[in-house]
Formats: sequence, structure tokens, C-alpha cells
Amino acid sequence: MMKKLIMCLICMLLIMSGCSSSQSYPSDYPSSPAVKMDEVLDIDVPQTDIKENDLYIVDYSKRNNGYITVRKKNNNEKLKIQIIKDEFAYTYDVDSNEFVGLPLQMQDGEYTIRVARNVVQKDYAIIDSFSINVTLESELEPYLYPNKIINYKKDSQVVKTSMDVCKNLDNDLQRIEKCYTWVINNMEYDENKVSEANSKYLIPDLDEVLEEKKGICFDYASLLCAMLRVQNIPTRVVCGNTDIDYHAWIEVYLEGKGWVNPDIFIDEKIWSRMDPTFADSKYDYDGTYEAIYYY
Repeated sequence: MMKKLIMCLICMLLIMSGCSSSQSYPSDYPSSPAVKMDEVLDIDVPQTDIKENDLYIVDYSKRNNGYITVRKKNNNEKLKIQIIKDEFAYTYDVDSNEFVGLPLQMQDGEYTIRVARNVVQKDYAIIDSFSINVTLESELEPYLYPNKIINYKKDSQVVKTSMDVCKNLDNDLQRIEKCYTWVINNMEYDENKVSEANSKYLIPDLDEVLEEKKGICFDYASLLCAMLRVQNIPTRVVCGNTDIDYHAWIEVYLEGKGWVNPDIFIDEKIWSRMDPTFADSKYDYDGTYEAIYYY
């Protein structure tokens, strides 16, 4: 606990120091038309391939588009769902009566889906387990749709914000830079939320984040990721370790470059990822990143 407190204090000091980066982005990136509202991607729930019982329903009809959806049927039950492939596993709470997307981001192959029910205190027992085969239409598919971590609908404020920020822009690099700058200029780091996040896992609520214009690294990353996915730009939230503490940042996919930070066009020897939290802190972080989870 003391170590976490010290790390939080260090983060706060970093957030209040340094100077911002205002680089000019290149203008020769290939032009592309602006995304229209009917082109904004959302999860689909056709329910052609499902698994269900009295407590939950999992729809895996869109597995080749890189996601499944799940909802709970009984509000009195606490459920978790685990998505497993090889040695990797992602666990999520099943806490909504509406279908929520969960990414299948571990490439092609057989996935195991497990559903667990709370039995006592923090203990869960597996009540169902089944396998699905996934052949992604593209490796980028899981990073184009909303999901539980980057959660929005077409009528969400984040969609309107992204459209407003990106209107009249000519190419994806400009759109990335504008969304990145907008988040940095409009968000404030929430110091009070840091201690809360140390005691429980906080899923970003993007409507709340936009309304309050405050958040921690997870909120910054999720918000920027959502704004770019609205523009049909493949983007992923990455959670892992830095030299300071556990952290969240984003990576963006650009044709011909792969998963990069757009700053790589300025100094490709330094940048390989986007980190809106450290950018907003005016801190030129040059330490290491260890990616653990991708969303």
C-alpha cells in the first residue's frame, strides 16, 4: 500500500511538471473521405450463434469480426466471463442487461469461453464452458468496434465529439493528431480517482468522463481510443507497466507503418506508442513500457 501511495505521489508530481509538445504533423499522408454517421461501426447482435441459460446469454455470431457480446438475465446474480486462448486469459464482469461487446484480440484459432457465478464473497464457480473457432476477417477487426473497455453507442457523446473534432480534415493522420490534441487540451487528471483505482478495477464510463472532463490514464486512453474508432481508425488500449507504475496508453494502426504513435513520423527512433496521460502531464516520459493487456 505504501509503495502504491508513493507511486501515486510521483505521478502527481510528474503531472504538474514539464512542457508540452506541439509538433507539426506531415500533410502528405494519403487523403481519405470523412466518416459519415452511418459508417460509424457498432456491435451487432444477430443471435444466430448463441449460448445461454437462465442467467446469461452469449452471442458469438460476430466472432469473425473480432468480438462476442454478452448480457445477464438475472440482476440478482453476480457473473464473470473469461475469454481464453493458449496461455492468455481476459476476465470481465457480466453486469449489464444490455448486450456488451468483448474483444477477440488473440488472433485466429480456438477460444474457450467460461462463465462463472459468484458463490460466496469473492469466490466464483464455473457454471459453463464452451469453445468457438475464430477466423478474423482482418487482424484489425477487434480494434474497430466498441467494447466493454471502450464502450459507446452511435448516440453517445463521444461519437458527436469525434465528429466535431474531425470535421473538414483530409486524412487519418490529421484526425489522429486532432483527437490526440483535443484529449490533452480538454482533459484534467483526476487525483482523487487514483486512490479509488488502487482499491478496485474501474471501467471507463465515457459519458461521465466527457461530462466531467476528468479521469485517470485508463479514462484518457479509452476516450482517445473511442474517438479514433469512431473515425474507423484501428486503435487499441494497452495496459501494462511503466517505470512509474501500472499504466494505460494507446496504439494506432496506420497503413504502411503498422501499430505506431503518429510521433514516429517526427522521430521514429523514440516513439512507438501514444500516451495521452503523460502528454497531458507535460512530462516527456522516456522510460520503458511493458504491454500486458490489449483491448
